[in-house]
Amino acid sequence: MKKLLVALASVVGIVTLTAPVAHAREVYGQVGTEGVGIGYSEPLGTRDNVRAEFNGIAFSHNFNAGGLHYDGTAHIYHGGLYLDFFPAPNTVAFRFTAGALIGGDNVDATATSPTDTVRINGVTYSTVGQSIHAKAKFPTVRPYIGIGFGHTPVAQKGFSAFFDAGVAYGRPRVDYDVPANIVAVVGQAYVDQEKQDLQDKADKFRWYPIVKVGVTYRF
Repeated sequence: MKKLLVALASVVGIVTLTAPVAHAREVYGQVGTEGVGIGYSEPLGTRDNVRAEFNGIAFSHNFNAGGLHYDGTAHIYHGGLYLDFFPAPNTVAFRFTAGALIGGDNVDATATSPTDTVRINGVTYSTVGQSIHAKAKFPTVRPYIGIGFGHTPVAQKGFSAFFDAGVAYGRPRVDYDVPANIVAVVGQAYVDQEKQDLQDKADKFRWYPIVKVGVTYRF
């Protein structure tokens, strides 16, 4: 009988260690280089979570490329799906995270002039009230990898904080729209070079750094 009780206690202990922790789900809010966001986390076990979130921000970004000055606006609105892995969740809330950003992040930019002219290679040309427009669009899905603290599946019920640092990868594609009358004056070769200058500038952002902090509520 004693041996049976010991065996049963061992089985209960093993099940307790491997079963998902109660009150392990959480909702959270955050702020960082992706803007402001909200999310939900669901445990898969004692060492891993799956998370879904949405982040967004829009801001002005003016810049020079080639021979023109652009007034731009960045639209950063995307969802995220992530898998967290905790090497030692009972000791420290450190984790590795892999996943993907899903959305249509882009930068819209326009080269305009209040005098209806643009200056290219030292020469002033009339735009006849038209404008030159550029748009850099990131891929709809971009892989992400990072590290962080928090979101641990063995945390207790209530509020806690977390931190993320990582990078998403995706080469933006530049679309360049120049009115036909401007192309006729400056030449297609110049337009092609201007587009390449914009593409070179956009390529610098293929690695998008992500840093964010936030507060969770576990229930």
